[in-house]
Amino acid sequence: MPVITVYRHGGKGGVAPMNLPHIRTPRGEVQGWSPGAVRRNTEFLMCVREDKLTGVGLALTLTVRDCPATAQEWQRMRRAWEKRMKRAGMIRVHWVTEWQRRGVPHLHCAIWFSGTVYDFSLCIDAWLAVASSCGAALRGQHGRIIDGVVG
Repeated sequence: MPVITVYRHGGKGGVAPMNLPHIRTPRGEVQGWSPGAVRRNTEFLMCVREDKLTGVGLALTLTVRDCPATAQEWQRMRRAWEKRMKRAGMIRVHWVTEWQRRGVPHLHCAIWFSGTVYDFSLCIDAWLAVASSCGAALRGQHGRIIDGVVG
C-alpha cells in the first residue's frame, strides 16, 4: 500500500516492500551518513515549526584537528560543551556529527539562547576549552545567526 507523509517543509512517499528477506551487511569503514540517518534527520527538520521557536538561534560548525581516540571521548567533549551552553542560557540545540574526508569528526549544530542575546565567542571558546586535547583551533570554528527558515 502506498504511504504519503506530508511535513511542514516537505514530504515523502513510497511503497513498502511486501517481502524483504533482509541479509545484514557486515560493518566496515564509516563513509559518511547512512541513507537512514540522512532520511531521519531530514524528516525531523521538515517537522520543525520555526515560527514557534523562541530566543535567538545560532548555526555553528565546531571542528577538531585530530580524531578523538574513541567514540566515548567525542561524546564526552560534546556533552561537556552542551553543559557549558546550558549554563550560558541555551534553551535548545539540534546537532549532528559529520565525518570529514580525512576521517575526523566535526559537529554541526543549531543552538538557541533565551532572549535576544547571543555570543559566538562564548560558544566557540567553550568548544576550544573542551576539545583542546584534539587540537581544536579558533580558525576551524564557524558560526552565523539563524535568521529564517533556511538559516
